[in-house]
Amino acid sequence: ERNIVHPGAVVPVTPVREPEKLVINLYFRHFAWAYSAAFFLTLFVSGVVTFTASPYTPETDKITLFYGMFNPCIWFDHYPAKIFATTGMGIFLMLGCAYSGMVFVWVYVEKRMLRVMWSGAVIGSALLIDFVFVNVFTTNLYPIEEAAFEAAHGGGRRLHGVHFGANNTISLLEEGDLSQADINVIKLHTAFYILWVVGQLVLSLHLFKLAYDDDAAAMLIIIMHPEPKVDWYFQKELSSVMQHMLIYLDAKTFTSAWGWVPIMCFRLVMPKGTGISLTFRLERTEGDNGWVMPEHWMNRCMWAMALVLAWAGIFDTDWDGNTHAASKLMVALRMKPYAYFGGPAFLACLVLLFVGLSLQVIQKMLLNRNRVPGLFAGHAILFWFLMFGCVLVILEKATWIHYVFMLAQLVFVAWVWHMNIDEIAAGNWTNAVAYTIAGAVIIVAAVLSCQFWVFFIYLAWISLYGVAVPDGPHIFITAARIEEVDPPYKQVPHNAVNPPYTIARRS
Repeated sequence: ERNIVHPGAVVPVTPVREPEKLVINLYFRHFAWAYSAAFFLTLFVSGVVTFTASPYTPETDKITLFYGMFNPCIWFDHYPAKIFATTGMGIFLMLGCAYSGMVFVWVYVEKRMLRVMWSGAVIGSALLIDFVFVNVFTTNLYPIEEAAFEAAHGGGRRLHGVHFGANNTISLLEEGDLSQADINVIKLHTAFYILWVVGQLVLSLHLFKLAYDDDAAAMLIIIMHPEPKVDWYFQKELSSVMQHMLIYLDAKTFTSAWGWVPIMCFRLVMPKGTGISLTFRLERTEGDNGWVMPEHWMNRCMWAMALVLAWAGIFDTDWDGNTHAASKLMVALRMKPYAYFGGPAFLACLVLLFVGLSLQVIQKMLLNRNRVPGLFAGHAILFWFLMFGCVLVILEKATWIHYVFMLAQLVFVAWVWHMNIDEIAAGNWTNAVAYTIAGAVIIVAAVLSCQFWVFFIYLAWISLYGVAVPDGPHIFITAARIEEVDPPYKQVPHNAVNPPYTIARRS
């Protein structure tokens, strides 16, 4: 028998349940200001520590001797100021990477294939150069240890003209002199900065299609010259008229002093109120941009870190002389020339780790009806900052870094247990217990034996993170633009009445 609905009858409608969602709005201006603030705060703190706690003097500073003038990068070169500089500039680079990622999403939501490809190429190049910038701190302008100096000088003030020879002998230079090794390191140190300036110039052109910076060209000429700047700057004729013009323009406009300032500000070109909106759901919806599995992102990060550390061990030429048995592979990251690749690669792994941990927290929030799981989020933050602290391994004097690395290992194992908390509540302890016991045995064996192959078993253990952690639900992401809130003009309603007017007559 058919159900007949009489005219005028009220038909009950079953409401459609909207999936639980989490909306995160990110604004360009917020990240641009944070980016600039991170740089200037790092500059200030490093400058204070340089003048108060380091052996810096203008008479023996190598950058001053080479360029013949003060340069703010001096505040990034002396230990212990270098600890604050590396940490602050690491956060600075992370914010820059986040901003670049936002720009890519902004372009992506337009769905213009070729423009997305072009934007991906430009932003990808800028990100690579951002990672390489960390090598400014990898290049050590002052490699001599304090103990060696005190032995050579009877405990007096450290002289920056003291150098190790090829056979670990100490050669003394007159105060104010620079050896050829010094000049080469200074040029390499400056080359990474120039590369970063060029990368920022390309990114600025991508953002507002108009930029000009003479500072990079002038500095490139300076480091390509075989002599220190003070020996030829406006004292000798340059071989090229164009080189002379660029150096003349650099000198008259003082771009060496202020040329880096626009780099801190060009990201403000994006209009106020613009950004991207990311909506996360646990169910597929029409118009979403696909799904992601947070656990897989974390697993990829562990693979990437294992690969970076594996190559560090392969290129370590002082394996037997490394006294930090518990973290030989991590300390191997500072061994040159691999450090110039390993440092940036490890920084890139931290970006993957940040994305993976953020997605894990978002997943838990969606499962918790948008309530922030405080303990879980705090654990994720602690884990990331400890791994970020391991970047300081590139500083040769950071002999204490193995303690940070070992603490990070403990927090990592605790994270595995935290990810298995639901399984443990259900009585499934196998994965967490087996992974923990295996890791403890491998680490103890590595410390006691110091055998090369044991450390690579440790890397295999890290890579099996995905086996020890259960997969959670997929997260579906929808990206959208946040356009400028206030229109540039006051809009008049279409139904507004035009004001009366009169035609003036000529008298």
